[in-house]
Amino acid sequence: MVKVIFFDVDGTLISHLQKEVPESTKIALSKLAEKEIKRVVATGRHIIELSVLPVNNICFDAYITLNGQLCLDASGNIISENPICEKDRECIVKLFNDRIVPIMLVEKNRMYINFINQHVELAQQAISTPVPDIGVYMGNEIYQAIVYVEKGDETEIASRLPNCKVTRWNNYAIDIIANSGGKVTGIKEYLKANNISQEETMAFGDGENDVDMLRYVHTGIAMGNADELTKENADYTAETVDNHGIMKALLALKVIN
Repeated sequence: MVKVIFFDVDGTLISHLQKEVPESTKIALSKLAEKEIKRVVATGRHIIELSVLPVNNICFDAYITLNGQLCLDASGNIISENPICEKDRECIVKLFNDRIVPIMLVEKNRMYINFINQHVELAQQAISTPVPDIGVYMGNEIYQAIVYVEKGDETEIASRLPNCKVTRWNNYAIDIIANSGGKVTGIKEYLKANNISQEETMAFGDGENDVDMLRYVHTGIAMGNADELTKENADYTAETVDNHGIMKALLALKVIN
């Protein structure tokens, strides 16, 4: 029996063609609530971003944000947090200050970038989000860094950060988080806090940063618009977000009627 379903946001809940959550997905989420199945966001996004995206009028039961680095309950209280270690943070800050590549630093209450180029503009356009404000690092904990580089260029950056993991979410952008983090880490914390077993879980995702999540839960579902790696690591492939993928999958798997 499914007790909780974890949902990625971009390309899963939100269609960036429609610039909104499809109506069929909203209905499916309501049906899950009626069956008392928990609905949890699991995203690389910051809670600040979620407050201005089309999901902001949907009440979720918890939020696993920044790829598991900062997890919040429905009221915004912290369930768990996992900032990048001091050694790797110093390296990231040096790269940020050197301005060799665009880097966005993500803190608990703030997000800002060192400079903006075409890669930043294209990546942010793909997720229907304005480019971040330019800012200065002031010494706070860093929970995630986003580096705007083309495929292949992340290898050299990753080699400087032995205590971090790198996942790509766009042709021009990668997420950097602590090795001990990830969506699965956040999911485990949520399950522990709510006394739910791994066998009672399901998740929907469409990107590289969803792979571990889809492999961990009992039933991992890749959206039809997911990349091939994500589909290969899923138990089931749904229709695309624009073709009622979440609703059709939940009906096919008999989670809702």
